[in-house]
Amino acid sequence: MDPLSLLQQRASRLGNPGERVEMYLAAARWFWEEGMRLLERGDARQASEKLWNAVVQSVKAYAESVGAPHDSHRLIWAVVRRLARENAEILTLFAAAEQLHINFYEGHLERGDVEHLAGRARQIIEYIERLLGKAKGP
Repeated sequence: MDPLSLLQQRASRLGNPGERVEMYLAAARWFWEEGMRLLERGDARQASEKLWNAVVQSVKAYAESVGAPHDSHRLIWAVVRRLARENAEILTLFAAAEQLHINFYEGHLERGDVEHLAGRARQIIEYIERLLGKAKGP
């Protein structure tokens, strides 16, 4: 079973939202590191999906902290819109980072594009970690 499935399985069994927040943040860091490792190896397509997943896991951490549902792409976007109420740039950053997810399927981005979009993804993750008081950064 892949790490994300294990995480989701374990997170659903945890009763404490604080533990779930920590679990999602840990997953975000793991996916970020894996994505950067893959990018260094030249696998921009696989790296894109891992970096995208780091963003999604961070959004899920925030969702857990505010008690918002987050078990579909539509609900993730709802959480992002909630974040954008305080920081409108998050909406634009998330839409840009979503290109990483699309790249996994389409392969339309070059390495430099992925590196640029990774910077936008990192901004989202760092913003959420600051909100949650967990400023470790990817």
